[in-house]
Formats: sequence, structure tokens, C-alpha cells
Amino acid sequence: MSMKNIQRPALRLTTVLLAGASLMPALAEEAPAQCIPALSYLPLDGNVVGHDGQGVPVLGTYERISPDGRFILRSYSGSMLGYVSLMELPAQGAGPVKAYRTPFSNEAFPVQGTWRYLVDVNGDHYRFSDVLRLQKRSKPLFRGGMTGFYAAASELSASSTDGERGKVFIRSMSWPQGADADQQGTGPLQVDLLEIMDDGSKARIVKSDGSRFICGSRASTDGDVYALPMISIDGTEFSAIPQSPRQGRPSMRVYGLGSGGATQPSACDLKADLGFSPGKAVFGFPRADGAAWLTYSDLGYVYVYDRDLRQTFRLDHGRYRVLASAFPGLTRDGRVIYGATWRDCADASACPERAGYVVADPYQSAAYRAYWQGRNQTAPKACITAQDIERERSRFARMHGLDP
Repeated sequence: MSMKNIQRPALRLTTVLLAGASLMPALAEEAPAQCIPALSYLPLDGNVVGHDGQGVPVLGTYERISPDGRFILRSYSGSMLGYVSLMELPAQGAGPVKAYRTPFSNEAFPVQGTWRYLVDVNGDHYRFSDVLRLQKRSKPLFRGGMTGFYAAASELSASSTDGERGKVFIRSMSWPQGADADQQGTGPLQVDLLEIMDDGSKARIVKSDGSRFICGSRASTDGDVYALPMISIDGTEFSAIPQSPRQGRPSMRVYGLGSGGATQPSACDLKADLGFSPGKAVFGFPRADGAAWLTYSDLGYVYVYDRDLRQTFRLDHGRYRVLASAFPGLTRDGRVIYGATWRDCADASACPERAGYVVADPYQSAAYRAYWQGRNQTAPKACITAQDIERERSRFARMHGLDP
């Protein structure tokens, strides 16, 4: 057989140095996919973020994670950074965490899915790239949607709208804020749907459905008061805990909201019931092979919930006295990122408390691997790779005109 007919894998030319030999060209295969560390701990610098009353770097709370895991929008950022800051995590899982000031009030939130806009609690929408570039000097583009401390929003995907160029649909969700402080964060749910025309420099609202109460049809089973609602990444679902259900006990549940566009939300059809009441359940991105995962914190630990398996997996700690803070988030590539405090050794006198961010690969967690081993099956995914992260980081950077 002629050698020129033999098929070989794609190779690239590299240079290697052999013992006792001169530099010479050699052929090497492309590097294989590399798993990221199962856990990475990124401490905050108190000289950048300030210190709390115990001398620990200010962690803040109510964190929201960008789709690529590069940025965190956090409230209660302390006197050095103001009410709300943007934190930028290093690209390689190690290195300093950068901080940016913003013009927002506490509990400002991103429009999920794209982070095209960041929203103040009064409904002012700012372009994300403007806030990153101009920080406190950035100006809002328009005002609309649900407002208040207990609001969230998602950009509906192009497949669920008419897809007209320059047109953006945003569904926002909130619920009334009563005068009774003990009742803050609970109540009947409201949504609004905004239609935006955005040419990349200017944006304006061309249509708003207005604030409307939803889920009235579920009053006979769930009652009409919910707590801890969170809208999904694509705006087609939400999670919440009915406070006085007519059937069963209060538990975290997932409901449908319809496909979007100019259509009305569906009748809050029940899609999942976790069976217990953790902290706020935050959605991951929709998956091609199943329903979006959820992540939440409870009693200092962080968990992911696989809706298709109906299984909860607790994530590993890997440090000492780890205490998760506020709400974790799921990136598009599947990582879980959350704020926490921890110690680097068991001796509290030798290892002071640290504060910062934890990056976890749920596929490498002991609980996830034990689940599949117990069934004598290979897990569908072994790990998140460095290539996965680079792909999403590049995607997000291209959309917002950032350096990778």
C-alpha cells in the first residue's frame, strides 16, 4: 500500500529539545481536553473591598453570576465600593479579583441570559458594557419592567419571539412589597413583558404589557402567596415556594410561564417539586438533553438539583469551616460559583477567616460521582474542561465588545 494513502489524524508542528541533540521539528497531536480543578477558592483583598467589623474582607451578598462566570454583580459591597459592585474573576481560576463601582442601589439585577442590561431597583436599564467601562458615570438607557428589591428579569431567546433584528424581549418578575417588614419577600406574583428596540447604541421601549398578577388558577392548590421566586434564564419558567398550599406542605417548586413574545404567560403549570424548602433556587441554562438544573444554598452548603434525575447533589467543600453566602449561580458551561467564607487550615489561630468566591465543578463532586457509581453506570459528563470555559468566555466577550 502506498504510504500517501494512509489516513493520519490532524497534527501540528512543534519544536522539542532532546537530551544531547539540537533543536529539531517534531509532530505532536493537539492537546486533549483538560478538566478544570474540582474546586477553586478566590479570596478577596481587603485593601480593595474593605473589611467588615471582624476584619474579614467585605463579601457582600445577593450575588448574580454572568453567563461565562467572569463577572459577579453583588449588593451590600461596603463603604469602599458603595452599594453595588461588579467583581471580575481571573481567567485561569487563580489570581486577584478585580472590582468596579456602579451607580446602582442594593439588589440591582442583570437581565439574565445575555446580561445585555443591568437593572436598578427603580427600573432603570443600563448597558452592561457601559457600566464596566464608565462605572458610576454610566447612564441608563430606559426605564421599565418590574421594580423593587424583589425583582428579576430574563431576556427571551430569539426562538421564542418573532426575531426581528434589533428587537429584544425582556420578561421581568416581582411581587408586592408590603408595609409589614415580616412579610417582605412574600406575596402574589406579578410579571411584565417589555419589547425593546436596540440599535447597539440607543435603546427604547416600544411596548409594555404592564404589571399583571399571575397564577390565579393555582389558588385552589397553592394558595396565592409565594416566597423566594426566581425567573429562569430564558424567561419561560420560575421557581417559588407557595406559603400556604391547600395541598401538601410548602416546598420549592418550578412552574411554567409560556414561550414569550407577545403571548400571555401560561397558567403556571407545575413542572417540578423539590419536596423541601431551601433558599432561593437559581436556574442554570437550558440544556439540549434535558431540563435546566437548579442550584441553591442551605445551611452553609451549596447544592445542584438535576430535574430529570430528580436528584440533589451536595457540592464538596475542600477547605475548613466553609460557609456559603447568599445565592449561588450556574454558568452556561455548568460551573457553580458562589460567595463564601472559609479557613485554609483547621487551626483558627493559624489561619484567619477568608472571604471570596468558590468555583465548583458539580460533575467532579463526590455526590455526583457516587450516584453513577452506585448504578454501575458511566456519568454522562466527567468534568467541565478549560476549553468549555474559554468558549463561553469568548462568546460573552464578543457580545459585549470586551477583551477575552
